[in-house]
Amino acid sequence: MSGCCANCGCMTCECRTEQAPFCNLVSSLTSTVDCIRNIATELGARPYQVRLVWTRWTGGKRGEGLEEIVREEAILPTPLVADLQGISLQVQAIGVVESGDVKVTEISPRFTEDYLSGRGADGTPIPKDQNFYWEVRSTRPDQLQARRRFRLSAAPTLDAENFQWKATLTKVAEDRMRNGGVRG
Repeated sequence: MSGCCANCGCMTCECRTEQAPFCNLVSSLTSTVDCIRNIATELGARPYQVRLVWTRWTGGKRGEGLEEIVREEAILPTPLVADLQGISLQVQAIGVVESGDVKVTEISPRFTEDYLSGRGADGTPIPKDQNFYWEVRSTRPDQLQARRRFRLSAAPTLDAENFQWKATLTKVAEDRMRNGGVRG
């Protein structure tokens, strides 16, 4: 085999010596599986876009000052979002609030648990003046869609046999505005 990785020879593997157990057929086929999954996105068969969003608070710690978008990245190829029927509407004193869980599967195994959890590449935690969340919205181009904000309810699970990460997300109260701005 020829390629950039001395351990497995594949072109997309980012193996390090301490990660040698992950240099295997699953690693070498990840790019191919991602390309196949992307066909569903190109056909419009993935009705929900999933993004990871990092925000910073101007007051120096979470919840203080104004919230600003630091970074947002789409998870590509687009993962499979179970329908949103797990999200229910709750009537509260402040109005109607969405709550519940949604499952996201077929997340490319090329991502790391740290990345999917909002941590730095070396595992550093989210800074005290920042938030991290997942955002799910419809891909319909004909109107501005709700940008629903979620947090991980448990650590993402790597299902190597099926070339995927799985994540269960719990709805949080404050969504971004439909135009992408933060409320504040």
